Amino acid sequence: MVNHSDTIVIGKHEYNQLYRQYQKFESLFVHYPGVMYSLDLKGNVTDLNEFGHKLSKVKREDVISKHYSRFILQTEKERVSKSFQLTTEGHVTHLQTTFLNYEGVPFDVELVNIPIYIENKIEGVFSLVRDLTDERQNEIALRESQEKYRLIAEHTSELISLVNVERDLVTYASPSHQNILGYPPDYYTGSSIMLDVHPDDKKLVANLLQKTSSYPQVVEFRRKHANGTWITLEDRATVIPFGVHGERMLVVVSRDITEKKRAERELQNTLKQLKDLKYALDESALVSVTDEEGRITSVNDKFCEITGYTKEELLGRDHLILDSGYHPPSFFDDMRSTIHSGDVWKGEISNITKEGKDFWVDTTIVPFLNEGGVPYQYVYIRKDITDRKQAEELLRTSDKLSVIGELAAGVAHEIRNPLTSLKGFTQILKSRHTDENDQEFIEIMLSELDRINMIVNEFMVLARPQAVTYEITNIQDLIANVCTLIETQAILNNVQIYTRVIHDLREITCSENQIKQVLINIIKNGIEAMPDGGEITISLYSTNDEVMIEISDNGPGIPEHQLSHLGEPFYTTKKKGNGLGLMICRRIVQNHQGTFSIDSKEGSGTVVTITLPNEKKFRER
Repeated sequence: MVNHSDTIVIGKHEYNQLYRQYQKFESLFVHYPGVMYSLDLKGNVTDLNEFGHKLSKVKREDVISKHYSRFILQTEKERVSKSFQLTTEGHVTHLQTTFLNYEGVPFDVELVNIPIYIENKIEGVFSLVRDLTDERQNEIALRESQEKYRLIAEHTSELISLVNVERDLVTYASPSHQNILGYPPDYYTGSSIMLDVHPDDKKLVANLLQKTSSYPQVVEFRRKHANGTWITLEDRATVIPFGVHGERMLVVVSRDITEKKRAERELQNTLKQLKDLKYALDESALVSVTDEEGRITSVNDKFCEITGYTKEELLGRDHLILDSGYHPPSFFDDMRSTIHSGDVWKGEISNITKEGKDFWVDTTIVPFLNEGGVPYQYVYIRKDITDRKQAEELLRTSDKLSVIGELAAGVAHEIRNPLTSLKGFTQILKSRHTDENDQEFIEIMLSELDRINMIVNEFMVLARPQAVTYEITNIQDLIANVCTLIETQAILNNVQIYTRVIHDLREITCSENQIKQVLINIIKNGIEAMPDGGEITISLYSTNDEVMIEISDNGPGIPEHQLSHLGEPFYTTKKKGNGLGLMICRRIVQNHQGTFSIDSKEGSGTVVTITLPNEKKFRER
């Protein structure tokens, strides 16, 4: 009884061990994350794990008892059969083959056959199947990528290098090194990245090797070409982990920017030259730009300074805002026709400032053309030539005076002697003839002879320089004296003369007789301009440096077209004038280092302004 009980206990223990082994097997079979078949020795499927059932998407009854060859590609059956046969002989076999899914579509698998031993006897085969489709696709994609990158690296115009950061060692250099640097890739492989770096740029490269950021680092440095020249490269370097020891690999993509840097330098030089030219132009000329319609789009400060307009007042306006009325419309029509055809126009233009002051500009208009040859904007470059035009006017006046002087010398010489005789004989006739009618005629003759004598005397003033004595004079007393001399003529013409002193006056240094001659001439002109009577006002102003005499009347004024010609030789607005009086007055004032100007509007009278330096200022000059 005891022995029998022991036998039963031992049997239960072995049973429990066997059951535990079975559970382990079942757990492996059921939960194995792949396809697992069990086959008998004939190759028929005896079981299929749950994962394989789900993956194959077929019913178990469609697989159980079916021979494995039904699931193998026809061309692979022989290889699989040999593998299966070896397994039944006790060998674990491993191969890659092609299965057919339930729809008959082939797919690559890894097949591992393991013999099933029961009591040391092979009773069947376990087949472990792993789908290689994704791996194969990844391998193909990887090979394609590798091939693409190889083609890119070998055919790109940029330099591609791989540098082991820890060892400062170039492990790969693209073939483009030959074209850009002149040496074959083998020259760089196995060398330091510093091999051909410019000494002044080595620190930049050293800093690049020390970077640990995964973001691309961009740096410019120079490398030496095989011909000894230096080229500039723009490097993009990215650090990537490499190898099992955590070494870092620097992927460097370099682009030759030597020409770019040269172009940048040339551009900088060009921009500097343009800036300097613009500065020089802005300092010396009035510059403006218009669109194709002639509207102003840009002006420089010089333009605003000369014209008196602000930029805001000018932008969007036409240049006709400066038209002084001097030029006829045909002048501007010809100008527009020239620039609209794409040609450069040059000429002199009379303009007027915002305050109404005339000024002259030497103008060049340059049209900018688009690709079709049509102007899309115009650049106006003007140079202020007002002083030059005034100098030319003075020169013309001087030439006239020179001619007048030469003429006056001859005329005065030829006229004075017979004039003396005529006047003497006329006076004798006057003493001999007592008839009143004769006396009237003789008086007219004597008056005209005196007039001729006055003209001859004025010619003599122009014909030769006069010795002038300058002395300190009280200008207020001098004007009072002139008013006394001219008072009779003023009364006869019903003209009232008023004098007013605005500021305390200072003494001036002048030729008293000449200044008196100037004042008498101007006041007489005012009286003669008002045959029906009127008023003349003489105003006196004084500043620290100058004395200003302003003589105004309320006569009919002078038309604008005549005003600019006053003072020219032989130009007069009087019926009996000779056109020499104002010219002589202007010259006398200029010889006194003063200014002489006439301002008049038709219907509003005339104002003559004379400025003379005071005694102190005259001595300083």
